[in-house]
Amino acid sequence: MGSRVSCMVASRDDISALAIVCLGYPLKGMNGAIRDETLVQLTIPIMFVQGSKDGLCPLDKLKAVQKRIKPNNDLHVTEGGDHSFKIAKKHLQASETTQMDAEESAVLSIASFVSNSLLQS
Repeated sequence: MGSRVSCMVASRDDISALAIVCLGYPLKGMNGAIRDETLVQLTIPIMFVQGSKDGLCPLDKLKAVQKRIKPNNDLHVTEGGDHSFKIAKKHLQASETTQMDAEESAVLSIASFVSNSLLQS
């Protein structure tokens, strides 16, 4: 399920989610508007995994929204990653990392967030 839809579903009264992990949240709409209404209404922890080059979610805009989210929230950034976390070859060569390294780092961050969320619930 997409990140935005997952947040909408998790915010319903008849759903009992413990936390949300958003893989590439589309914060910016087609018209450029920031779509943060659902995020600021959430009452459960949320983690964002975003590429630093994701045009659908400028990190400066997301960080501003994060300050307005009441529950615990976290952000893992895949440097050089786009909306699908794909990192351009040029960036990979410059950073001396691999796509798999970046993906493993994201998975470890997600596991830590989920573990901490379960301990706090």
